[in-house]
Amino acid sequence: MRHRLLKWLGWSSIDAIGRIAMLAASTAVLSRCLSPRDFGVAALALTVVTLASVVVGAPFEEALAQRKVLRLAHLRAALSASWLASLACLLLSLPLGVAMAHAYDEPQFVWALPLGMASIFFSGHSDILTGLIRRRRRFDDLARATLFGNAIGIAASVVIALSGAGVFALVGQRLLVCAARAVLLQARMDIVIWPSRSIGHLRDLARYGGLALVDRMMDNLTFLAFNTIVGGVYGLNTLGFLNMAMRLVEPIRGAIGATVHNIAFSFFSPLQHDPARLRDRADAVISYASLAIAPVFIGLAAVTPTLLPLIAGAGWDQSIEIAICLAIGSAIALPARLVFTALSARARPEYSVIANVAGALVTIAVVVASVGLGPSGVGMARVAGDLAQALIALGVSSRLLGWSRRGRLLALAPAWLLAALMGVLVAGLQNAMPNIGRLPQVAAQIGAGVAIYGLFLALFARSQLSGVASLMHGAGKAAET
Repeated sequence: MRHRLLKWLGWSSIDAIGRIAMLAASTAVLSRCLSPRDFGVAALALTVVTLASVVVGAPFEEALAQRKVLRLAHLRAALSASWLASLACLLLSLPLGVAMAHAYDEPQFVWALPLGMASIFFSGHSDILTGLIRRRRRFDDLARATLFGNAIGIAASVVIALSGAGVFALVGQRLLVCAARAVLLQARMDIVIWPSRSIGHLRDLARYGGLALVDRMMDNLTFLAFNTIVGGVYGLNTLGFLNMAMRLVEPIRGAIGATVHNIAFSFFSPLQHDPARLRDRADAVISYASLAIAPVFIGLAAVTPTLLPLIAGAGWDQSIEIAICLAIGSAIALPARLVFTALSARARPEYSVIANVAGALVTIAVVVASVGLGPSGVGMARVAGDLAQALIALGVSSRLLGWSRRGRLLALAPAWLLAALMGVLVAGLQNAMPNIGRLPQVAAQIGAGVAIYGLFLALFARSQLSGVASLMHGAGKAAET
């Protein structure tokens, strides 16, 4: 079992690093072929598409993964409902694209929105397969399909951009990635899922699926409202700068967030009926995972002033402040959200919903209140929303997991403090270095950050490092049971 855990982590790491590298390379090409306004149009259209993809997939993935007894009829009923919802969303996207074209005086919305919306037929199918894969703990198959699906879609989008297709390259990338990933996931399964209507089997998934839907909807409604406000108040150019910042940070956040949630859930779910052991497992997993997650994003924030111009080229300086804030917010929120993963393992996903609602309200309130600050206000709003989610994770009642608020803070605080100190030192290194070119400077900063953080771990987190092996051994026994 220990070998399987290492295999999961290995393939998940390859997937994350590969996707990040491919997206960085594609961004370097796309940013030189397209204007900030093109990125703004794509950002707004794809935000609507992402919200629709949640409707057709989110109710099923978590419910299928968490359900005790799962039958093939559940999968077929879920796919039937997903495709019906996808068809409705595609039809609605036609008049909505026309309305957005008039609202923003941008005719490209007329075709960009329906084209992007076609992707949800594939993303819904992928979410259902992902729920099944998570039950079978085949995370390596999931990582491989995601990695190669992105490779196919991203490569095709770069070719489209070089042919002069403009926004089509950005919107088409999502469609191509979703289609390739769905095909590759289905190819790895030993069953083919066909749609079949069954109200009774859908009802079995209703409670957990409904809460999962509300949770993911709130997360994506935040993005929709946030992008709509930025596009309406600041204009599509500023929304394009936000999109560029998100292309730097969000792929890393998405890859790490999904991987850590899925694997942590597999650690927690065998103990869902043993609260005391689940509390101890959550304490250990969250403590160790946060030490790995926080420095990635704090380090990214520290090197962004050098890295983003290297990737995007000239003319994207306003994206730097936003990207730094996105990275800092990710370092705060992702480790804390593992508390909600532990609660979900006990069939209590409603607390994740509460956190997302609070994060949405705070984000929107701050972005509206800080209009005069320009791009800085856009970034600060995202940090505020992520901080609100972390505070809720720390503040939920101790009786839910039998885990005190102080215990949760002690599990998370060392990673935040050590990563923050490392980030300050790495950021200061930028001013102290001679002018040696952006690429060598980024490499030097990353190397220094790894060395500094490694020293901090050896000095201040030796007990956590020594506990990783015993945790994996214990998780292996629990999973076998």
